[in-house]
Amino acid sequence: MERPDRIELTIAPPIGIAALGASLVAVTIAGAPQPALRALLGFAVAFPLLWIALATTLSYTTARALRMAGAEVPARTRAMTNFQLVLTLAHAKRAFPAIGVLTKARFSTAGVVMDAGPWAEIPMIKAGRGATSCWDVTTNRRGMLLVGPFHAAVELPGSAIRATAEFDRTYVVTVLPAVYHLQPFVDALLAGRHVAVGRFQKLPAATEEYVGAREYRPGDSPKHIHRVLSLRARDPNEFYVREFQDPSRDDLSLVLDTAPPLDGDGALHRYRLEKAICFVSALCRTFAARRLTVRFVCQRGARDITTLRLRPLDADLDRLEMELAQVELRGDRATLGRVLLDEVRRRGAALIFVSLRPREQVAQQRLPMVTLTPDHIPVFTREVVCQ
Repeated sequence: MERPDRIELTIAPPIGIAALGASLVAVTIAGAPQPALRALLGFAVAFPLLWIALATTLSYTTARALRMAGAEVPARTRAMTNFQLVLTLAHAKRAFPAIGVLTKARFSTAGVVMDAGPWAEIPMIKAGRGATSCWDVTTNRRGMLLVGPFHAAVELPGSAIRATAEFDRTYVVTVLPAVYHLQPFVDALLAGRHVAVGRFQKLPAATEEYVGAREYRPGDSPKHIHRVLSLRARDPNEFYVREFQDPSRDDLSLVLDTAPPLDGDGALHRYRLEKAICFVSALCRTFAARRLTVRFVCQRGARDITTLRLRPLDADLDRLEMELAQVELRGDRATLGRVLLDEVRRRGAALIFVSLRPREQVAQQRLPMVTLTPDHIPVFTREVVCQ
């Protein structure tokens, strides 16, 4: 269990009113003509002051006795979803319990404090025991979410101070892109490239591997007919063939635009980037389900070009989402143009460019690729998953 890194003391607002009342009573005592009345008024002043002193001492000692037993924070979550944060505090003293402990946590990302969080009250922590406080956290922003430091405040009724125990422990939560469900006609992006095309090789090469079976297409070799599946087909004229694929060959190149705007409208561009990242993640999942190998390319810095080769594997898709969680507007137009030209020169793979500009540029129109602008993303998006 961790001790508090520091104890912050702040003056409680009601103390000023109590001090003013004690001053008025003291003036009244001084002007009272009867000694018995003076004694009564003296007790009326001494008892509140003693109570304030006792409550102040207990608030400070209780805050020093608090220990942080741990916090339950997920390692990763998704944007537009909720997770529960659980903080466990223990009371090291055994003489008296901790009453009315207020706890809160700070949430920040990219060095900017997003929310200090609401105060959550623990009514009582028994002496030598522990108790928990919970928050339901909604993540709206993709990236690295820092949870912490944590604060536990004790202010007994009548205390002159609020004693806040601060714990500097910080947890890192990776916020992955939100989940988009795409329309079934998203396959139209590959029309004329890898959909319903015949096989030019009659026999699989030695480097190719078996990836599954599909319906027979004109140009397929009869030697690849899958006899078992063909016999089970309802239509006697329907045949299935074994399909092979070169593991070193890419079916699709997907390039994400990360260049900042030239007009200075940064807020709009960041909004477009968030939508584009979620769409790229959904697009890669969809094409991976079609057993296609996707080559993802984006620029993360001046000389940092990230390239991921995504096969129909869960591990590759997880690596993509971890990469997308850290993408920012750090590209430039010149480097992006060279990246697109290099991807076009890679023979045999379709190219999809997810742009942040409202219209396709003239240089891009000359390249054999599909450009998706921000207006195209809602057309291909069927649903945004929010939990």
